[in-house]
Order: sequence, then structure tokens, then C-alpha cells
Amino acid sequence: MVEDVTFEGGQSRITFEPLGGSGRRPTWTVSRPLPLRKGDLVFVRAQQMSYFDTDACEPAVVEDARRAAQIAQRLITERDRQHVLATLPARVAAGEMTLDETADVRVAIQAARTRGELADALKIRVTDLKVAPPRPGDLWLLAIAFVLMVGATSAAEGGRSFLMMLPGLLLMATAVYRLNPDLERGARVLLAVFTSLVAICPAGVLGGAIQVEILHH
Repeated sequence: MVEDVTFEGGQSRITFEPLGGSGRRPTWTVSRPLPLRKGDLVFVRAQQMSYFDTDACEPAVVEDARRAAQIAQRLITERDRQHVLATLPARVAAGEMTLDETADVRVAIQAARTRGELADALKIRVTDLKVAPPRPGDLWLLAIAFVLMVGATSAAEGGRSFLMMLPGLLLMATAVYRLNPDLERGARVLLAVFTSLVAICPAGVLGGAIQVEILHH
């Protein structure tokens, strides 16, 4: 539900009050004025908000301009590009574009470097853009890494357990690095290292619980 709406610089700043009564008050910025008032009911899902436009007498969907700008700046990979190119026949079949338009769209897709440019090429919102999903092998690598870390902490204690966790840490860092191809190389390395170090705590807790259960039996 809308708690407050302010208009400034051609933008709408909307504060929501969840119907569940939680203390969190999310705020969105939309890059145009909206016909919303306090008490209006809206629905938020992922990065989009839908509501009934009383002026146009039809449903409307908008995106959070701040979040959309962040997504638009993300780099794309060649795998993302090929994934989007493969969806063009389906878009033609669905009537979203004509067969004659696909030639120009393909050129724009080949020239795109970011998600924003890719969305512009398809003439869709950046929050509607679907890039290539993670490779199953990378997800398995992440799972195996965590299992190795849990196994190491359940088998030993102290500094020795950290050394035993090292293979799992290296595998996890590799998996996180591969799962975030839209980040710059330096940011990917930092995220991979940080995630691996943070994972030591839950892996240690689970490993300790397994150790206690084994000793109990």
C-alpha cells in the first residue's frame, strides 16, 4: 500500500507500507509522475511494481529507476548475447517484432556491451531482460565446495580444520567467480574471496553439529 508520494524533478518517489505490517518501509523512485495517492494498493514483484491507473483505466507496470540503472550498467558476456539471439525467433512468432526488424535488432545485440544496451536493442524494460542462466556445472561446483568445507570442520578442529577446508575454499571462490561474469575482474575476485571467507562460519556450524552428533552416537 502507498504510504507517501512526492514529485520532484519529473520523478515520483514512493514509500510503501507492507500490508503484513512489518516495520520495513521500502522506497521506490520512478522516472515519471505517477497518478498514485496515499492508500492506493500496489503490487511489487522482483524489480517491477504494478497498479491500476485510474486516469487511463488500465493496469500499469513500472520499474524502480535506481535499481534499473544498476542493472543496466552490468556487463554482458558472449553467452548472454547468444542466449538473447536465440530468443529472436520466438519473439517474431509472438508478434513482438517483425521478421524485417530482426536484422537491425541482431546488429544492435552484437554491438551491445551492457544489459541496458541489450534491453534497448530488444525495446523492452531492462528488468524484463532474461540473460543466460548459470551453468549447472558452476552450481554443482559451489555445492561440492560447501560439502568439502563442512566435511573438513566435522573431522578436525582449530587451525588444522582451516587447512583441511582450503580445497573447499578454493573451489567455492572459483565457483563464485564463474557465477558472476557481469562484474569487472577485480570486483569478481573480491566477491569470490569475501564469499568464501563468509561461508566458513555456516560451514563450521554445520560441521560442528555433525561432529557432536557423531560423538553422541
